[in-house]
Amino acid sequence: MKAAIQKSSIPDEKIFVARELKERHFDPTWHSHREYQLFVVLKGTGTRFIGNTVKSFTTGDITFLGPGVPHLWRNDTSYFSKSSRQRTHGLVIYFREGFIGDLLDKEEMQQVRALFKKAARGIEFPADIAVHIAVKIKELIGTHGTASLIGLLQILDMLSVARDFHLLHNETYTYELNESETQRINIVYNYAAQHFHNGISLEQVSRLLNMTPTSFSRYFKMKTSKSFSDFLSELRIRHASKLLVEDDSKSISQISAACGFNTLSNFNRQFKVFMQMTPRDYRDQFTAL
Repeated sequence: MKAAIQKSSIPDEKIFVARELKERHFDPTWHSHREYQLFVVLKGTGTRFIGNTVKSFTTGDITFLGPGVPHLWRNDTSYFSKSSRQRTHGLVIYFREGFIGDLLDKEEMQQVRALFKKAARGIEFPADIAVHIAVKIKELIGTHGTASLIGLLQILDMLSVARDFHLLHNETYTYELNESETQRINIVYNYAAQHFHNGISLEQVSRLLNMTPTSFSRYFKMKTSKSFSDFLSELRIRHASKLLVEDDSKSISQISAACGFNTLSNFNRQFKVFMQMTPRDYRDQFTAL
């Protein structure tokens, strides 16, 4: 298993690294690193975990994360057979904190400085911004020298002036960089992602970490700022919202059962709590487009 706190992938002689990713799956290991990360999904679907948030992703998903924000992208192709030819496709940029030194304190960098501050909470942008950013990153990958640095600053400038964005965490959320703890959370997240379709008891998941259910509940709440039951419900709801849009052959009742809910009434109630609308209204708003 990879280290939970990964070492820098940026060579000492470089300011940043920009890559095009074409893999059978994105990295499904819960981890963090000390670099900023800008990631755009060009192809692939699945569920992403950033800090204590859970959300489905698909083409056009774009996130900007500050140093130390733990994350994993568990895509749907991660668990296809090894003979599967389906591939994911993405673009990523890593750069170190303070890469432009004292310039960040200057007036001209005020908006970029604000962008970096928001990145500590995790930022997601809409798909229309991803289209323009993806073009810039592809250009950047083929650029060298001073022009490459200018290209990176242009991308950061585009993000810094974007009016449409969403912060993933409130200001009270913090995460301590501790490798043993991130490994433990990784075990829980991956188990939940694999088994949320079925019933998961507190006793089952607490045994993964050799804890009592009471100790595990307290531990999980302390590390993620939400209860395990809320986390599991959100994971199920995010998957259900994806099925409601992508699979109109299944009824709402069938989707409810497929996502691990015991009763349709419980599904409807929890869906409305997380999504601020009923499953029917959620599906209707997309079918009306």
